[in-house]
Amino acid sequence: MVIKAKDGAGRYISYESKYQVETDERAGLTQKQISALNAGIPWSITELVMENVKITHALSQTDQDIVLRTEQNEPTVDLFVQLNGLSNIRRCHQANRHYQSGQCNLVYTPAYEGDLHLQGPSVSTFAVQFSPGLFRRFLDDQHGIDFLDSLAEDMDKEKAHSLAPFNPSATPAMKAILYAFLNCPFVGLTKRLFLEAKLLELLALQIEQVSATQSRPATGLRKDDVDKLITVRNWLDEHFLQPTTLLEIARSVGLNDFKLKKGFRTLFNTTVFGYLTDLRMNHARQLLLERQQTVAEVADTLGYQYVHHFSHAFRKHFGYLPSELRA
Repeated sequence: MVIKAKDGAGRYISYESKYQVETDERAGLTQKQISALNAGIPWSITELVMENVKITHALSQTDQDIVLRTEQNEPTVDLFVQLNGLSNIRRCHQANRHYQSGQCNLVYTPAYEGDLHLQGPSVSTFAVQFSPGLFRRFLDDQHGIDFLDSLAEDMDKEKAHSLAPFNPSATPAMKAILYAFLNCPFVGLTKRLFLEAKLLELLALQIEQVSATQSRPATGLRKDDVDKLITVRNWLDEHFLQPTTLLEIARSVGLNDFKLKKGFRTLFNTTVFGYLTDLRMNHARQLLLERQQTVAEVADTLGYQYVHHFSHAFRKHFGYLPSELRA
């Protein structure tokens, strides 16, 4: 893929020559990093490239919009996740795709030229690209599942196809996997096995999510209530460390607490505080692994008065103590 950024003069500038490359030959993995901060275009890209798979993380902290010109000569199957900010993907001969913060989808994408518009102030996106040949291995034995059969048919026709008709919400478990890609503690063959296992887990979560959504009966929720519940979820994604109550959350979006509790479970298949717990515990695990913080420091960050209360909650969520995470 060729990636170019639009500068203040409207010119598209390629930064491929400025890649910092690290290769782990035993893992069959190459990591590339682009940083355009010194060029006045404040974004950065990290790529993990394996055979038939590429993982791309784009990150920007800026008040200005970013426009990336992308060109791809081969078709791919992309699992795209908008962690923060907004994205508008415009490609020749394909329908535009819009992602709000927290949304994701799996899309078959033929060769294309197009633009990726990113709107902040904080923008973070992940794209996991599978080669069509590799992805077909997962489809070969899945006949009879309508949405997968439909995807396979459009892949045969080299026609763009989204797995879900509307972008679902990325779950905390999905987000934890994405961050694990960038912070894998292993090297060599162990790293390769770890990444491949996480890729399969991520695919399973996405497909199960779409399957559950399509088999779920109509929610009966009004559109304005759905919009308010999505606003609540997005707020939780950004402020999950902030102490709050159901009543405060409900009042902030104009819902009563009963509608909030029932509607959130209906729409997202979890409770408000179940979702909040997922966010907090996955964040705690990241702090322990990535920033090497102590258990006491993480407990304090999450607002626990006593470390053993945090350890108990962590073990209840993951099945092991936080002190065992680095063992």
